[in-house]
Amino acid sequence: MFYVNTFWFTKASELVARYDKTNHAEEPMIKITRLRKSICPEFHDEDMQGNLPTWIFVPIHGKNHWSLAIIRLHNDVAMLAHLDSFRGTHDLEAIFHIFKTVLCLIVPIDPALIMMAIINVEQQQDGHSCGKHVLQMLAGAAMKE
Repeated sequence: MFYVNTFWFTKASELVARYDKTNHAEEPMIKITRLRKSICPEFHDEDMQGNLPTWIFVPIHGKNHWSLAIIRLHNDVAMLAHLDSFRGTHDLEAIFHIFKTVLCLIVPIDPALIMMAIINVEQQQDGHSCGKHVLQMLAGAAMKE
């Protein structure tokens, strides 16, 4: 299990935007490698397989709202789950594109083997408790593992 910090997704989204804008040029690859090292410190550039954790928990912040992504890496397959206590706030298509691009670049993995799911979770009844919900989802997922 591995938890990335709250800035990881923001950095990943900036890098993917630049990567897409430059028609997949090599320049952002150095920073994408840094993203990978932030998940797996033992990673070496020549060893693309590395020892990635099986579970990666990524808090997502955007539009003044927090949600949670959970990545499960097993063999050559990746599962990306998005958990959101206030559905409709985040652009799921963009979130999935960012994760799919980063996973393909840092694991590497066949894009056809990345499954995506939206997990139904308790919905918040107010406009300000999303952070608490993310912490509860993190705790619940960690307890199950």
